[in-house]
Amino acid sequence: MSVEVRNDVSNVPFIRMGMPAAVQREAETVAQDAGRTSDMVAKTLMSYDPAAGKWVPFTDETGTDGTQFPRGVLLKTLAEADIVAGDIDNVPILVGACILDRDQLVIENSKTLATVINSPAGVNVTVEDHLRTLGLYMESTVDVDGLENS
Repeated sequence: MSVEVRNDVSNVPFIRMGMPAAVQREAETVAQDAGRTSDMVAKTLMSYDPAAGKWVPFTDETGTDGTQFPRGVLLKTLAEADIVAGDIDNVPILVGACILDRDQLVIENSKTLATVINSPAGVNVTVEDHLRTLGLYMESTVDVDGLENS
């Protein structure tokens, strides 16, 4: 039997300011991904698939089904085995009204906040600019944990 251990000793808050709106209703579901090979970690940027009514990681800015637009941030880690096995219900997704630590945001498939969404043609907006329209603002933060004498 294998055992997985996670250590996250960071005390830097992800939500830096604001009154965040979190979606956590029965209807909020992360879609199954039978080919998933790793956990989906908390703070992963998510898109919403309106046809399926399910959340998926933001991975393709060229999509044409609505998933090319990030819509929220996953607030808990989902195990690979659970994602492979089926849809996961009652997942909290942060959807707006706050400032987030950009250094902790996870974007899959080597996408970045500077990735340009151009679908439909002519949109030409970066991921970060699109998130601002949702009320999700990114901030670079430096937390001081000690003072040095000069």
